[in-house]
Amino acid sequence: MQSLIAFASDFGLEDTWVGVCHAIILRACPMAHVVDLGHQIPPYDVRKAAALAAAGAYQLPDAIHLVVVDPGVGGPRRDLCIVTDRGTRLVGPDNGVLLPAVWRLGGIAAAYALNPIKTEHVDPLPTFHARDVLAPAAAALACGVDASALGDLVEPDSLVPAPFQRWVSEGGYVLGEVLEADRFGSLRFNIPAEDLEELGLRVPSLGLGIGHNNLVVPFGTTFSDVPEGEPVALVDSSGWLTLAVNMGNAMDRYGVGPGVHVRVRPAG
Repeated sequence: MQSLIAFASDFGLEDTWVGVCHAIILRACPMAHVVDLGHQIPPYDVRKAAALAAAGAYQLPDAIHLVVVDPGVGGPRRDLCIVTDRGTRLVGPDNGVLLPAVWRLGGIAAAYALNPIKTEHVDPLPTFHARDVLAPAAAALACGVDASALGDLVEPDSLVPAPFQRWVSEGGYVLGEVLEADRFGSLRFNIPAEDLEELGLRVPSLGLGIGHNNLVVPFGTTFSDVPEGEPVALVDSSGWLTLAVNMGNAMDRYGVGPGVHVRVRPAG
C-alpha cells in the first residue's frame, strides 16, 4: 500500500489552503505522508501544473499524485482519479492537468469521476473541492481504498485534453514545444527522456530550431560538460529534454518561453 501523497497546487503559501488540505488528509488517514512538490504554480496555469505533475510522476511513480490547479472549480467539470498502466494513482480536476503525467506512466488503465459521497463529503463547498473532494480521495487511496470505490468509471476519451500536445516526428525532425522555463531559465521541451532512444536523439550533438534561433549544441549529461556561458542539451531532473546554458539563462539568451515551437534533429 502506497501512503506517500505528492501534492502540487497554485495555492501559494500565504493562506490556509495548503495546510488545511494537509490536515484533512492526515485526519482521514494518519498513516499518510504528504510531500509538497510545489505550490507556487502561477494562478490558473494549467499548462505549468501539467508539466510539473508530469515531472513529479516521472520522479515518484510510486506516489499518489494530488494536483490542484482548478480554474473551473465548482462548475460542470469533473473531479478525477486516474489509474495508470503502471499503477500510479493521480487525483485532480478534469481539465487536462493530469494527462501529461499519464503519458509518462504508460497510459490510462482506468479513470473514475469522484463522488464526494464516497468519502463522506456530501455537500462540498463549490470554491474548495481541493479540501472537500480531492484531498479526501487522495487520503482514501493512501489508506488502501481501491480507486474503483471512489466514483464511477468514465471513458478515457471523454476527458478534457491536455494543455499541450505530445511531440510528433515529421520530415526528419522531432517537432515539439517549450513546456516551461525552470528557475534558472533552462528550457524544457515536451520530449521525454524515455523517447530519446526511439527518436534517435541520443547522439553527440543536436540541431535545434527554437523560435527564430537555429543552433547546434552538444548533448551532454550535465551543465558543466560545456564551458561557462555555453549552451548544452541534456535531460534534467524532470526527465524532459532541456536546453540549458552553463551558469546562464537560456530563456533570456534566446528570447523564447512556454509554447514556442521546437524542431530537433541529430546533428553531424
